[in-house]
Amino acid sequence: MLPFLSALRLSESLLDRFLAEKLSGFPLFDGLSISALRRLAPFVVWFGLPGGSRLCRQGGEEGALLMVLTGTIGIFRDVGEEKRRLAAELSPGAVVADPAFDRSVDLIALRDSELIELTPAALEILAVKKPRLFLEVMKETAARGAAKPVRSRPKTFALVPLQEGLSAHPIAERLAMALDDMGALTGVVDASAAGRQAEWFANFESAHDAVFYRGDVPDSAWTRLCIRQADRVLVIATVDRPLPRKPLLGGKERVCGLPELILLHPSGVPRDAVILGERVETHHHIRENRPDDIRRLARCISGRAVGLVLGGGGARGFGHIGVVKALAEAGVPFDYLGGVSMGAIIAAGLAAEWSIEELTVRLRESFVRRNPLSDYTLPLISLVKGRRMSKLLTRHFGRVRIEDLPKPFFCISADLTTGHVHEHLQGPLWRALRSSAALPGIVPPVTSRGHLLVDGGVMNNLPVDVMRRRRIGPLLASDVTGENDFSVRDTRYGEHHSLKLIWQRMRGMPSIFDILMRTGTMGSEAQRRLVRDEADFLFEPPLAGINPLDWKSFDRAIAEGYDHARAMIDRHGLPLTDRWSDGPAVVKR
Repeated sequence: MLPFLSALRLSESLLDRFLAEKLSGFPLFDGLSISALRRLAPFVVWFGLPGGSRLCRQGGEEGALLMVLTGTIGIFRDVGEEKRRLAAELSPGAVVADPAFDRSVDLIALRDSELIELTPAALEILAVKKPRLFLEVMKETAARGAAKPVRSRPKTFALVPLQEGLSAHPIAERLAMALDDMGALTGVVDASAAGRQAEWFANFESAHDAVFYRGDVPDSAWTRLCIRQADRVLVIATVDRPLPRKPLLGGKERVCGLPELILLHPSGVPRDAVILGERVETHHHIRENRPDDIRRLARCISGRAVGLVLGGGGARGFGHIGVVKALAEAGVPFDYLGGVSMGAIIAAGLAAEWSIEELTVRLRESFVRRNPLSDYTLPLISLVKGRRMSKLLTRHFGRVRIEDLPKPFFCISADLTTGHVHEHLQGPLWRALRSSAALPGIVPPVTSRGHLLVDGGVMNNLPVDVMRRRRIGPLLASDVTGENDFSVRDTRYGEHHSLKLIWQRMRGMPSIFDILMRTGTMGSEAQRRLVRDEADFLFEPPLAGINPLDWKSFDRAIAEGYDHARAMIDRHGLPLTDRWSDGPAVVKR
C-alpha cells in the first residue's frame, strides 16, 4: 500500500515511472521534457496521508508548495474559541502553501491521499519552464486563503452496513444503475480488492465518474479502508433490525463530518429516523419498490438534488401552489423542501408527497371553508386562540415527525428567547408548522423547552440561505411577498370617537390584523432582499394586490402563481438536468 506518512525523495530508478504516471497528467508538468523532469527529481518529495490524518511533517522548507496527486485534502482554519472550519477542499492537481509555517491552518486528509512537496528549488525550475501557468497557480494558491468554504463534487462513496447480516450489495447496485442512467460511468469495488496497491485504486477512480466502495461489516479492515477512500460515507440500516447505539465511524467523523444514513423500509412506511439522532448529517428514506427514492438519492449524493424554498405571505402563499404546479408540469423534481409560515405548510405537504390536486383540496378546505384565524379571544396574548390552526395542522399531518417525511424538509421560526432563527429538523411536524406560522399578536406563540417561538417570517421570510447550507444542486425559490402598498390617508387616531374610527376603517384604514401582519414581517425585508440572490431561479408572482389575510383569494393566487411561473419557464427555460456530462446545470434568472 501507499507509504503513508513517510516522505520519499525520488531516486533516479523511480523517476521515469513516477513522472510519467503521476505528474505528466497535471497542467503544471504537462509538456516538460524528461530532462526537465529529471532536474526536478532532487527537489520533489512524495508522501502519503491516510484519510482522517492531519499533515504534521518536520523538516519542510519555507516557501515550499504542496500539490495533491490523489485523494482529497481539507484546509481547516481557526474561527475562534478553539474551533476550526473547513475552508476549502483540494482535489488532485490543487496546490497549497505548506502549513508548517502557519499555525492557523491545518491540512487534513478527507480520504487516503498522495501529495508531493515542491521545494523552492523545484518552483524556480517550473517558473522558468512554464512562467505563465506558474503565475496562474501562484495566484490561485494566494486567493484560496480568502475564499469562502468550498466543497468539491463527491466522486467516491463508502457504503457501510450497520447491522449484522445486512449487505451493502443491493443498494450499491441500485445506486450504480441510477447513476449510469444519468450518464455516469460507475464502478463498484468490494472486499476482493483489499490487497490492491494504492495505485490500483487511483487508476480505477480515474477511469470512472463515480465509485462505490462496498463495505462488508462495520469495523473490518476493509470497511475502514473504504471509509478512508471515500469523499462521502453512507451508512446503511434497515428499520426491521435493532439499530446500533455506539458511534458509527469511530473518530473519522470528527474530521470529515458525520456520515449520511440510508434507512431501508421493507414495509414502505418511513419511520425511526430519530433513533440515530445527531450521529448522522442527514438521512434518506428508501422504500421497497419505490425507484423514485433511489433516483432521488442518486441526485442527492452527486450534487444534483433540486432544493425548493417557499416564503411566507399569508393568503399570498397560495400562489406557491401555482408555481409548484408549473414546475411539476416541466418535470422538475423536488428533492429538498423548506419554507416559512404558509410556505412551510405547502412545502410540508410536498415533502409528505401530496399531489398538487390533494394539496389544493386540503388547503381550500382548511383556509377558505374553515378560516383558522376566526377563533377570537381577549387580546391578552393574541387576537385568536390558535386552536383552530393547531387542529387543522394535526388533522392533516397527524403524528408524523419531520425526520420521517419521505423527502427532506425544514421550516424556520423566530426564537423570541434568544433572538435567533430556529431551524426545525426533527420532532412533530404539526408543531413545527404551528411555530413557523405563529404571527406575533395574531396567533399565540409556541413554547418549546423554555423558548418562545413565533412566525419565522419575523426574521427571515425567504430562507434560501438555510437551504443553501445543504449539499444540493440547483436551488429554486418562490417569493410571494410582493411590494406592499401600505399607504393611508392622514387621520388623528387620538382625536376621534371609536365610531369615527369604524367609519375611517370602512374608508380604507388598515385593520389591527393588517397592522400586526405588516409589523410582524417588516423586520425581515432587508434579510429577504439580501438572500434572494442565493437562489438559482427565483419566482415572484405579482400578488401585491391580494391581502395576506384574504383567504377567499385562494383561486386567484394559484392562477397568478401558475401564470407567472409558466411564463418564466417559457421565457428563460429551466435547464435543470441530471445528466452527468452536463453537470448540475443552474441558470440565474
